[in-house]
Amino acid sequence: MKMEGFIPWTKLNHTYAQALHTIIPKVIEDHLLDMSHIKEFRSYVEHYPDYSSHLSQTLHRSCDALFLPEKEYERYIEKDYEEGVHVGIAFAKRNYFTIDLMLHLTHSTRMCSIQRVLKAIKDVETVIDSSPIIERFFDITNKRQNSFFKGYINEQNKKLKHQSIRDPLTSLYNRRYFYPYVKEELVRAQKEGFPITLVLVDFNNFKEINDRRGHQEGDRVLKRFARCLSNIHEGFDGAFRFGGDEFVLVLSACSEDTAEKLAQNLNETIKQIEKGASISYGLIQLPADSFIEGLNLDMYLNLADKRMYENKQYTKKIKTPE
Repeated sequence: MKMEGFIPWTKLNHTYAQALHTIIPKVIEDHLLDMSHIKEFRSYVEHYPDYSSHLSQTLHRSCDALFLPEKEYERYIEKDYEEGVHVGIAFAKRNYFTIDLMLHLTHSTRMCSIQRVLKAIKDVETVIDSSPIIERFFDITNKRQNSFFKGYINEQNKKLKHQSIRDPLTSLYNRRYFYPYVKEELVRAQKEGFPITLVLVDFNNFKEINDRRGHQEGDRVLKRFARCLSNIHEGFDGAFRFGGDEFVLVLSACSEDTAEKLAQNLNETIKQIEKGASISYGLIQLPADSFIEGLNLDMYLNLADKRMYENKQYTKKIKTPE
């Protein structure tokens, strides 16, 4: 924002600054009273007792900014905007308020400030024009509110996306996200020339563990198993829970031979961390040179499932020779 002509910021500071700083405790008092009927807000303040002091610091900084020279004021606005985004993100992560309550919170803060600031300026006996600081005051509060909601909404969108593509128990990707994920990997594979292998994994005897130990213990076992899948090799991010005890690994830059070794190592790890547990698996390497949009991923999953069944039968035959 650029003002026309010369603005006597030092003189304005000398005339209005003390009056504006003085009303800040009253602004906070008004705000807390205005929000006191909302139980979520009361709960939030109980858990974060520094809320009032942080708000006070923000208001005092904003008050100082009203009287800065133009270039310093522009730097302040830029920095304050970034801080507002971070505060919005923090509020979203704490998950205390719905969007409606957030609107109420920011509206309350702003309106309580406006009422006190305009009255304080009016009560100062002077002939000096107060319009430059009023203009800046509205500029600061508008941009602060906008930056806050930018951070809040962006973080909420990230959480919603996370919820839509993740299994709530294990935090692995879900089946819905499997198809777009594989297609993205296939695009990379065609550009960079690496193989992709799918590994269909069954957690053997999970129903028995669940029935014998109870669902709570069964959930704990599945979470440990999911961590093993996620750590199958360094930097891996291609584990999916398809439901129940069925999982799929998307191994990029990995041939069937390499995937076989990884699956065998995974099986040994599972046996070590959970007594009586093991896995069955089936492998299938995807054709990296195929037309991606026309690729029938379900067909390849079925092929992997068939191989897993064959492996199960072979394992049973070895364990129970005729």
